[in-house]
Amino acid sequence: MTKLRPGAVIFTHDHRRLGKFYEVVTGLAVELEDDQIVVLGSATFELVIHSLPNEPVIIEPPRVREDAYIKPFFPVKSLAETRENAAGLGGRLRPVDKEWAGRGFRACEAVDPDGNVIQFREDVELH
Repeated sequence: MTKLRPGAVIFTHDHRRLGKFYEVVTGLAVELEDDQIVVLGSATFELVIHSLPNEPVIIEPPRVREDAYIKPFFPVKSLAETRENAAGLGGRLRPVDKEWAGRGFRACEAVDPDGNVIQFREDVELH
């Protein structure tokens, strides 16, 4: 029997491109890849990147989708490393001066290669 995990689905025109972005920046492992989906996961979370045939092709740079009602966030080891990896894969984190801290983490808003607004968080020491 499969152990169910919480997760999310992101719809896109190019599931392989977006899947590679999330694999590299989140460290989630590829569990399945076929002609329509890439499934990334850990012991506690599953992220499905799903192609939709009628989704528009993303322009460069993508239009930022700031009007979404949901924003996923992902833990990372280093915001600086994630900023560099994201830029090399078509995404981008906001500048360092836009990072903020709270509840034991440091956070930064980001945009994936499709323009979806997401957030990355790194652990920080509480004083």
